[in-house]
Amino acid sequence: MRNNIIDNIRGLCMLGVIGIHIGGSLGLAPNNFTLYCFLEVLSRYSVPAFFFISGYGLVSNDKVLLTGGKLNYWDFLKKRLRGAGLPYLSWSLFYLAYFTLVLPSGMISWQPLHLAFVLFFGLACYHLYFMVILLWFYASYPLWRTLLRWINEHSIALGLTLLFIFQLAFNWWTTHPGIDPANWSIVAKNFFNYRLNYLPLHYLLIFIGGGLAALHWQSFSDCLRKHSLTVVLFYIAAITYTAGSAYYSFTYEKYSLLDIANTYHQLSPQGLVYTIASILFFCWSLDKLEQARRTKYIDILSKYSMLIYFIHPLILEWMTSLYTKFGIVMTVKKVTFSYFFLVIVSLLASVLLTKIFKHSSVISQLFTGK
Repeated sequence: MRNNIIDNIRGLCMLGVIGIHIGGSLGLAPNNFTLYCFLEVLSRYSVPAFFFISGYGLVSNDKVLLTGGKLNYWDFLKKRLRGAGLPYLSWSLFYLAYFTLVLPSGMISWQPLHLAFVLFFGLACYHLYFMVILLWFYASYPLWRTLLRWINEHSIALGLTLLFIFQLAFNWWTTHPGIDPANWSIVAKNFFNYRLNYLPLHYLLIFIGGGLAALHWQSFSDCLRKHSLTVVLFYIAAITYTAGSAYYSFTYEKYSLLDIANTYHQLSPQGLVYTIASILFFCWSLDKLEQARRTKYIDILSKYSMLIYFIHPLILEWMTSLYTKFGIVMTVKKVTFSYFFLVIVSLLASVLLTKIFKHSSVISQLFTGK
């Protein structure tokens, strides 16, 4: 049975992803802290929250997890490779083909080893690394399944506390490793340099949290309703902590806007706290909207969120090319307009693609996994 609240978090995540990408491509030009903070700092809940959704989805469909039943790993993996692996491969090749056409000759290599390198680390386009991490979560699911069952049987509070401590330590170490790989082999160097592109451990706490939410959804929802004021205050405090840290660094430590984005991302301590607070707040607020039957527009955005995720970088590329061609200088108003324009056009493009895919089950399977 589908959970509309979890489904609708997809739509909110997609708004965050588009915010990050608009911020990265257009948000620097106005040199406005408030705008950049909204786009590049306060939108950072989006990528981890997708793994919360993934954890929820996997566990809610794992009917034998609590009974100790054995997972049919190969059937599970084949299903996930069809659902996520095929779209990842198809869209990666699509973007490589597109960049081959628009970039100067020789900039995109189709040499087999280089192609394998690009696909392994999710480098065909800047947004596709998420799919690589997701596929690694699928491949390693038996490990997380065992961990989830152990936490559920012993102590959820203790398990989440230990995972939170691990997450803070692991994320800090991988983003501040203090290691120079200059003399390493090319293979080891690539695994080190692109560690953020494939390691699922960066999002383990959020993924396990999604799984626990699936196991105890009613209790989880009841707890959020009972402690609604705490949820809202925690969310406000997390925003204050994250945005306040960024503002202090910008104002007093003279960080550039780009430095802020590279410091207060989703793997930072501030980002982790903000992600947890955002997920709790979104679950609570969407529950409120669901009860009031006011989720119409979020429903639409969530329905097409997968295709929006895949197609919006192409539309953003066209937008930025037009801005450059006509010498349009970005201001706060123009960046804000660009954000909403990209959301709307990406949604319309996704609706159109959905209609086209209905005429070919093969193309639909390749590009959507369905």
